[in-house]
Amino acid sequence: MAPVVCVQNAYGIGATQRMHAFVDECGRQGIAFVPYFAIAREGTEGGNSGRYEQKLVTMAQKYAVIPAQIRLAWTLVRGPHILAIPGTGNTTHLEENITAGTLRLDESDVNSLTSDE
Repeated sequence: MAPVVCVQNAYGIGATQRMHAFVDECGRQGIAFVPYFAIAREGTEGGNSGRYEQKLVTMAQKYAVIPAQIRLAWTLVRGPHILAIPGTGNTTHLEENITAGTLRLDESDVNSLTSDE
């Protein structure tokens, strides 16, 4: 029998406090966590579409990026055990995803996106 080394589940802005706790526990136990719907949002399986809440739009403007990049940056800041795998066949989206990995959201922005969920 092998130990659990990775968990994959839906996770992103809007997750429940219970899910945040689960992701944190994975990190404490050295288990990688691979979120899906980190950018597209659960229920929008067709991709990054639809409207964003104003708080996310305002934050994206603050960092001069698009809301999807804020969603991905927030997911990555949750811990070094997070292994995001945003899929895309579009080179523009690939570049946006790579740039999102370099964003450094300040603590108040991270807390703001986490607290209302």
